[in-house]
Amino acid sequence: MTGIDRRTFGKLLAASTFVSADLAVPAFAQTKAKGGTLRVVVTAEQPSFVDLFGNGAIPAVQGELVSIDFDMNPQPSLAERWDITEDGTVYTFHLRKGVKWHDGRPFTSEDVAYSFETLRETHPRRRNTFANLVAVETPDAHTLVARFSAPAPYLLGALSGVGTAILPKHIYKGTDLKTNPNNRRPIGTGPFLFKEWEQGSHYVLERNPDYWDTAKPRVERIIVRVIPDSAARAAALETGEIDIGHGSPIPYGDVERFLASKRFGVETRGYELGGNLHQLFFNLDNSFLKELKVRQAIAHALDIDRLIKVVWNGYAIPSPTAIVPDLRNFHDSTLKHYAYDPARATKLLDEAGFPRAANGKRATLNLTWNPGMAQQRQAAEYIRYALGEVGIEVKILNFEFSTYIQKVYTERVFDIDVQNLNNGYDPTDGIDRAYLSSNIKKGLPWSNHTHYSNPEVDALLTSAAAERDPAERRRKYVEFQRIVHRDLPAVNLVQFQRLTMFNNRVNDHTPYAARLGSDYFDRVYLED
Repeated sequence: MTGIDRRTFGKLLAASTFVSADLAVPAFAQTKAKGGTLRVVVTAEQPSFVDLFGNGAIPAVQGELVSIDFDMNPQPSLAERWDITEDGTVYTFHLRKGVKWHDGRPFTSEDVAYSFETLRETHPRRRNTFANLVAVETPDAHTLVARFSAPAPYLLGALSGVGTAILPKHIYKGTDLKTNPNNRRPIGTGPFLFKEWEQGSHYVLERNPDYWDTAKPRVERIIVRVIPDSAARAAALETGEIDIGHGSPIPYGDVERFLASKRFGVETRGYELGGNLHQLFFNLDNSFLKELKVRQAIAHALDIDRLIKVVWNGYAIPSPTAIVPDLRNFHDSTLKHYAYDPARATKLLDEAGFPRAANGKRATLNLTWNPGMAQQRQAAEYIRYALGEVGIEVKILNFEFSTYIQKVYTERVFDIDVQNLNNGYDPTDGIDRAYLSSNIKKGLPWSNHTHYSNPEVDALLTSAAAERDPAERRRKYVEFQRIVHRDLPAVNLVQFQRLTMFNNRVNDHTPYAARLGSDYFDRVYLED
C-alpha cells in the first residue's frame, strides 16, 4: 500500500483478506489462457469517451504516450523513448513503429502533434501543461520534437492515458470538436476496441487483435455497466453480476463486510496521480460570498472531524491546504483548518452585516454537488445542516453528471459547490486550472469556476511551473497555499482514499499508478 493509506487507514491494513497486486512477477506473463469477459461497474456516464475537454476518457481504447509506474516514473508505451535537453525546454519523443489506429490508419507523429496543439486550447489541465509550448516539429513519422519557452519539468507525468488523450488527426482535423462522433464512439490505438454503447446502461469493449503488444490484452471483452446508486453497485458486486469497480464503488461502511466474505479484495493503488481533494468552492460573483468574513464564517461552521467520520467513514485525512498532504514535496503542513467554532462563525456573519432575520435566516445559498461520488451528496447534506446552524439556508440542487457540468461551468447556477478538483500528479496538473485567472473560461469543465483572481497567485503559479530548482519551486507553492488559505476562494476539506473493489477471480488489474476513470485493463486476466 502507498500514500495516505499507509499512514492512516488502519481499517484496510487490519482486514484479513486485503489483496494487492504483486508486481515482482507480472501476472500476464504466467501461463494463463486468454479469454473471458470482465464486468466493470462505474458510478456515472461521462459526456464523452475521449478526454478532449477534461470530462471523460477510456485509456483502454485510446492508448497512451507513456505509462506511469508506482514510483511515479514514466515508462515507454506509444513513445518508446525520449530525450530532454539540458535546459529542460526541448523534448524529443521517439514513437513506436507499426502501431495502427483501430480503423487501420497508421499512428504517426502528426497525431501526437495535433493532440498537443488541440488539448492546449480545449483541456482544463493541458491548457497549463502546454501553456509554454512554442513549437511542435515532426521531422519524420516516428519522431516528435516539442519546444517550450521555459523548462517543463512536469511534462512526462502529464502524458499518461488518463492525462493526455492522443487524438487521431484524420478523424478530428477540420471538424467541430464538441460534436465529433468519435467522442462517443472512440477510435484509438489501445488494447480494446469500442464496440457498443447503450446510453444510461452500459458500453462494451472487445479485444484489439492488432494491438502492438501481442501478449496483451488477456480478456476478450469488457462490459462496463453504469450504476449511479452506491447500494445497487454493492449489490451487483455481491451477487456476482459485476467483477470489479474503481473509484470507491461501494459505501465505505461496507468495505469490511465485503472483505470478511473472503470472495473480495480491495486495492488502494492506481490513484497515485489523483491527489484526491474534497472541497467546497464559492461563487465569488455572489454578493454575499464576496465578503471574506462570510467565507471565513462558513469555514468555521464546518466540523472536519465529523465530516471524515460521517461522510468518509474514516477513509480520509484533513487537508486544509489547496495542495494535499500526499504531494509532500509541495504541501505546507503548517497550515491548519479554520477551527470549528459556530460562535465565531455567528460573530463574523454579524460583523459582515448579515444579521439573522425574524425567521432566523441570514441568506439562502444554492449548493451543487458532483454526482461522480456518493460522498459528495452526503457532504452536501452535512454542509446544509452545519450552515443552517449559523443561519444560512442551503438549497441542494441535484443533477446527473453531464447536466451538472453544464449547470455549474456554463450556467453557473451554484453559490457553493461540493466536489473534488483533484491535484493530479503535480500542482501544474490540478492546481493551476482552479486558481489561475486565465482559467476563468465559461463552459470549460473543471476550471476556475469560482472566478478567483489574484495577480500575486498568477505570478507564483506561472513561475513555479517552470522552476527547475526543487527548493525554490517548493517555496513558491508554499507561498501560494498561504495566500489562498487567507483569501479562501474554497474551503479545502479532506484528502480521501479511493478504493478499487474486486472479486478475487480478477487478477493483475492495477499494474500502474495512472488508473483513474476508465481502467486500462491490458494485463488483467480471470480465473474460474
